[in-house]
Amino acid sequence: MPDGLVSAAEANRDFSKMLRDVEGGARITITKDGKPVAVLSPADASMNLDRSSAHRRMMVMLAEGLPLGFCGGVDRDDVHSR
Repeated sequence: MPDGLVSAAEANRDFSKMLRDVEGGARITITKDGKPVAVLSPADASMNLDRSSAHRRMMVMLAEGLPLGFCGGVDRDDVHSR
């Protein structure tokens, strides 16, 4: 399947083939009622690196914890009072 347009029904039916084509560099626009609604295109390698870097930073933040500036207890009634 070369670059081009496919209907949502065709995309649903031939998704595995479309993925193979996209792996090969194709860019496919999916339409619904003749109007473009999505584009299936190869993932950008730099995007994966950015995502990986962001994930590492997030994991460091989770491990260290974030300072909340809270010093005091809260009981159930405090949480549910308005």
